[in-house]
Amino acid sequence: MERKESKFSRFFDIINKLEDLILLFTLAGMFFVIILQIIGRVSNHPFPWTEETTRYLFLWMMFMALAAGFNKAESSRVTIFLNYGPKWLKKLSEILYAVFVLGFFGFMVVYGIQLVQQQIMLNEMGTALLIPMAFIGVCVPISGVLGIIGTIQSFLEYLPNIQIPDRKNEEGGN
Repeated sequence: MERKESKFSRFFDIINKLEDLILLFTLAGMFFVIILQIIGRVSNHPFPWTEETTRYLFLWMMFMALAAGFNKAESSRVTIFLNYGPKWLKKLSEILYAVFVLGFFGFMVVYGIQLVQQQIMLNEMGTALLIPMAFIGVCVPISGVLGIIGTIQSFLEYLPNIQIPDRKNEEGGN
């Protein structure tokens, strides 16, 4: 889908690059740590920290990917019943989509911050890596903020991806 430039396009581009860099780092990190894990097991000298590291990188990767999926409204939705509904239902569904998605990401921000505060207060540490769990938990509110930014981007620059097309237009105007 064609991108409609907005006055925030430069900001969105920076955020998208940041998400891509975080995703690249976590994916590459997981790859190398898993390779080390395999080598350690084959050589009968396993590294105890590899499983925990993989788990933490996976959490970061999944939360960042969740947020990135909303930048261009590329997240999956079920619209089959809406295609057959009246036009007002389609417009209402777009509003509900915005409310629920922004609400979900807002929930992630609020409760993610509370989670990180709790991890700091209890001084939670990783078992094998002995790093503060707040470094891992902070991916939740960061993902929430990036998801809100991505949802706003999708409404400003990729609105046709959000709108539910008329069934007639999909079938070639019949």
